[in-house]
Amino acid sequence: MDWWLIAKVAWGAIGFGLVFLMLIIAWRARNIVSWNRDIRKELRSLAKEAESASEARRAGIARIQERCDAISRTLSPAGVVGVEQLHAYIRSIAACSNPDSTRPELQVSLGHLIKSIDISLFRFDRIIRRPGFQRLKSINIKTVRSLYHWSETLMKRPMVRWLVAHRDQIGPFGLIRLVVLPDPISLLLFLSRKIVILVLMRNLLVDITLFVGKLALNAYDQSDGKPTMEDAEMLEETLMAMSRVEIPPQTDQDPAIAEIRRQLVGFSTIMLSPPAWRDVTSAVVKAAENIAVKYFPDSDHPVEEATIGALLDRSRSWLKTLGKGDNITIVRYIYKTRLETIFQAKDVTDLVLTPTVRSIIRTSFGAYGWLKWPLRIYRRVKRFTIPRLAMDLGWFLGKKSALVLLYGSAFDHACRELEWVYRMSAAADGTAREDRSDDDSV
Repeated sequence: MDWWLIAKVAWGAIGFGLVFLMLIIAWRARNIVSWNRDIRKELRSLAKEAESASEARRAGIARIQERCDAISRTLSPAGVVGVEQLHAYIRSIAACSNPDSTRPELQVSLGHLIKSIDISLFRFDRIIRRPGFQRLKSINIKTVRSLYHWSETLMKRPMVRWLVAHRDQIGPFGLIRLVVLPDPISLLLFLSRKIVILVLMRNLLVDITLFVGKLALNAYDQSDGKPTMEDAEMLEETLMAMSRVEIPPQTDQDPAIAEIRRQLVGFSTIMLSPPAWRDVTSAVVKAAENIAVKYFPDSDHPVEEATIGALLDRSRSWLKTLGKGDNITIVRYIYKTRLETIFQAKDVTDLVLTPTVRSIIRTSFGAYGWLKWPLRIYRRVKRFTIPRLAMDLGWFLGKKSALVLLYGSAFDHACRELEWVYRMSAAADGTAREDRSDDDSV
């Protein structure tokens, strides 16, 4: 027996196996590296822009870099990603341009915000066309949540914690070791599907964070000019425009969704205590729960069955609608008005909101129908009260009507997009089940 020949064949097989493993690693890492390189290139471009930018814009860019770096340095960004964290992130960027405001996120006109969203859509398209994003499209929220839980457990292990703490020092050497003399741990990490998905998700979150940050930076770092004067002529024109708004009734809406909508834009909510950010997001989440149950009745957590691809695809559609204002009728005054003026309409006294006026408003309220009434109420009240108080009432009703228009239209469209999200996710889940059953039969 020629042992030397056997040894050469064995070494050749080992070498071939290592080359094959390295090709698999390179294949899996190509999209990750490319995606990460593009993000870093964009962040470097922002840093270069900051060198010649104004102090406010430079501070806003710093907020974007800090948040992106925070997400980039963890495989489980649950603590820095969420609805409340997103609101705080946008507010921190807005505060750089409006440091003296108690609600800096409202210091932008509705028209300018819509224009900024429209301009930024090209970058959102770039995100959903990333080569690495294709691997995430069919993954649902439930899978991502379980992966985050797995990564949090992994991060608590002493060896992993030491590697994370010293990654800046050992990073270059680790890359050389992986290429020249791979060890089993490095190979397992790079061959692990869980690690690959987590890294791709991290890149996606950084990319979305960068998108939102640049959108907020451009929206708030520009002056909207002088606020619109609230004179009587403009009031008449605005209320008359509102009275002509025609929005189709929600005849096919699920009763549960209709009740959620009523709580968001109902009479008592809008007139007495306008919904806050948390109320709006809560309404959308409740709607998602009701819609998800229809498509995933057997799931313990139906909301989490939504796939990443469907969510991003329909989010793009929703942003396009907001950016064009296709389904939200904007009258001239509202378009030019800062969000703060609309969302913080001052209360009027009991002298103006007399029992008679209250009765007229309450009786005429219903879905969007009451948008036709502020003008009539204003003209009727003007006959028997002080002109200044009548004008205050007119603006009060006009701004509250604008909230119904904005909240209602945005909520309705969000529900339509959520319907698509779970329909697409259910179809993807059915396809995946068929593929698994075919594999089992083989």
